[in-house]
Amino acid sequence: MTDDKEIIDVIDVDIIDEKPGRRGDGGVYLVVAEETEESARALRYAARLADANRGHVAIFYAVNIDDFQHWHKVEAMMRREMRDQAEKFIWNVARTVNDLNGSIPVLYIREGNRTDILVDIINEDMNIKMMVLGGGTQAAGPGPLVSHFTGKGLGRLRVPVLVVPGHIDPQKIDEIA
Repeated sequence: MTDDKEIIDVIDVDIIDEKPGRRGDGGVYLVVAEETEESARALRYAARLADANRGHVAIFYAVNIDDFQHWHKVEAMMRREMRDQAEKFIWNVARTVNDLNGSIPVLYIREGNRTDILVDIINEDMNIKMMVLGGGTQAAGPGPLVSHFTGKGLGRLRVPVLVVPGHIDPQKIDEIA
């Protein structure tokens, strides 16, 4: 009787692993983490889209070090402090993704020019299937990244850019994605 139970358990595990209609990996949806409402909307959309397509979210945060022209020790200390702040921020953003779709996102923290780094990351990670950006609602325009990557920077990308309008409320994002 013990042998029959073990066989049934193995069969049940096999049935659970083979879900009907399951598609392959849905790819990675790259989002730029910033402390803005537009970024939060893009993150929510990417998390919902990844969940619907059995994909994953990647979060990118740039540490801008261009302004440092100090002595070596001061610069190193400032870099360390900025890196610590970036890590705390990106982990909070990752927690949001986990709350939205139960997955753990890929995290990228890099120093330098955001647009160049984004292109590098997209070219390095062939699993990235789309970059999701939040569009601004200000009179000044959609934001520098959206302006760049929907204009002259679009030719540098191998993936499409999806712009989430900044005025869409979270419930509508959940319905759409």
